[in-house]
Amino acid sequence: MQLDDERLMAAVAEGDERAFAILVQRHLPRAYAIARRVLPEQADAEDAAQEAFTRIWTHAADWQPGRALFTTWLQRILVNQCLDQLRRRKRRPEQDIDALLEELLDPDADTAAQVQRAREAAEVQRVVQRLPDKQRMAVVLCYFEEHSNPQAAALMGLHLKALEGLLGRARAQLRRWLPASPANRPTEEHDDER
Repeated sequence: MQLDDERLMAAVAEGDERAFAILVQRHLPRAYAIARRVLPEQADAEDAAQEAFTRIWTHAADWQPGRALFTTWLQRILVNQCLDQLRRRKRRPEQDIDALLEELLDPDADTAAQVQRAREAAEVQRVVQRLPDKQRMAVVLCYFEEHSNPQAAALMGLHLKALEGLLGRARAQLRRWLPASPANRPTEEHDDER
């Protein structure tokens, strides 16, 4: 006799690993197929499907029979995991920059400039990740999130002068790490700031 998903989930809520294994065996292939349609990378789809089942195991007691089918609950969790994977991919544009460049390349000069800006932006993102935590947070808040220095200082629980010190050290480090480009070359007015 085959147990239905609701009975299996009741057993999983009590810590029954065998019941969980049956649910995984029964539903993982479909969950992976759904994730694979949403996510372009196989590894990301595998991660999303596995994380969905991890959440089912850890939150089994939260599932309420009769409120929704188990498969509906699983798919909702899976969708959230796929969205999380997509958000993480957007924060890591440097990983897909070559694929993006191939799609964008054409003889049009404006497109070439856009491609160059995309490369530079990806390099900046990669280098910012190397900064110490507080410097990275200051740069992200002020330059990427566009908070004013006083706002960023308040968010970080710092005095304004401390934030400005972090930003100054971060800019100096970024100048050393980033290759010289027209945007990075000091101008007359930047020379006065040193």
